[in-house]
Amino acid sequence: MKKYWYKVALMAVALGLFAACSDDDDDEVIPPTPPVTTTGAYVINTGNWGANNGSVQWYDVETKKVSNDLFAAANGEGIGDVQDLCVYGSKVYIACSSSAKIEIVNRKTFKREKTLNLANDAGEPIEPRYLTATDGNVYFTSYDGTVSKIDTVSLAVAATVAVGDHPEALTATDGKLYVNISGYGAEDKIAVVNLASFTKTKDITVLLNPYNVCFTGEDGKVYFISCGDYGKTISSTLQCLDPATDKVESICNASSAAIKDRKVYFIYADYYSSVPGSIGVYDMDTKKTNEFVAFSNFQNPAFIAVNPTSGDVYIGDQPYSALNDIYVYGSDSASKGQFETGYYTTNMRFVTE
Repeated sequence: MKKYWYKVALMAVALGLFAACSDDDDDEVIPPTPPVTTTGAYVINTGNWGANNGSVQWYDVETKKVSNDLFAAANGEGIGDVQDLCVYGSKVYIACSSSAKIEIVNRKTFKREKTLNLANDAGEPIEPRYLTATDGNVYFTSYDGTVSKIDTVSLAVAATVAVGDHPEALTATDGKLYVNISGYGAEDKIAVVNLASFTKTKDITVLLNPYNVCFTGEDGKVYFISCGDYGKTISSTLQCLDPATDKVESICNASSAAIKDRKVYFIYADYYSSVPGSIGVYDMDTKKTNEFVAFSNFQNPAFIAVNPTSGDVYIGDQPYSALNDIYVYGSDSASKGQFETGYYTTNMRFVTE
C-alpha cells in the first residue's frame, strides 16, 4: 500500500542490617525505574465488506512511517478481514470475523504460527469478534454467544463459556472479564466472567447496545460505550463501571473514546442523530467538555486512540471505499501530521517497552 525486552555472606547481611538501621538513610541510592516508551502501534484495517482486503500495518512513532501489510509480506497471502488484534508475549493474535478464524503470528516476523479455524459441532462457522489477554491466556468473543480462552503455550482453545447474545468488546480487571453483550442492538448487559473458574457470574444492566469499545482505565475501572439505537432516540454514551461495587455511571455522549491522564478524548457521531458530530475532550475531574479539534476537518471520523506514553491523540478518518487516513495531534490539539493506512481502518494497538 502506497502511503502507512550466590550466595550471600553473613557479613553482607550484617552490613545490610546496619545500613537499614543507620541514620544515613538519605544516602541510599535507589535504582531508577526504566522508562516506559511506546515503540509503535499495529494498525487494524478491517477491509471493505466482503472484499477480503483487510490488513495489519505497523506505525513507527519515531520515524512516523507506516509499513505495508505485515501479514501478506510475511506469509505470501492476504489475511482476509481483520476485526481485532491482541499483542501478548511473543505473538500477535488476530480475529478475522467473516473468515471465522484466529490467526496467531510471531510478533517479530509476523509469520503464521497457527490458524484456529472456528466452527460449532454442526460445522457452521463461528465469527470471532474482539480479544483481550491476561495471566497467560488470550480471550475472544464470538457471535455464537461465547467467550473462549486460548492457552498461549499450546495455542489451542482451552475452554469456552456462554455469556449472552452477540458478545462484542471485552476487558479484564480484578480477576474478571467484563463483556459487552449487544444482542445485535437489542441487549443492555455487561456479562461478568470469573477468570479462576471461567464461569459467568452475573449480568450488569447498562444502557442499550454496548458494542465495540470496552477497556480498563488507568484507575482500574471498566469504560465502555453503549451505542443505543445510533441516535434515533438513544444516543451513544460512554459509561464507567466500578468493579468493586458494580455501579455504572454515564460520562458523556461518545461513539469512540480513549483515556489518558483522566481526560477522555472522544468522537461523537451517531448515524441517525440530528445533533452535530463533535470531537472533544472531557475532564473527569472538572466534569467539563471542550472541543479538541473541529469535526468538520474530517470526512468520516471513526475512531480515536491515545499513545499511552506521549499522550498524542490519533483520529482515524474513514472515507467510503477508499484508503483511510490517521491524523496525529498533541494533547494540546496541535497538529502533528497524518499518514495513510488501508481500507476501513478501525483501531490502533500501541506497543510499549
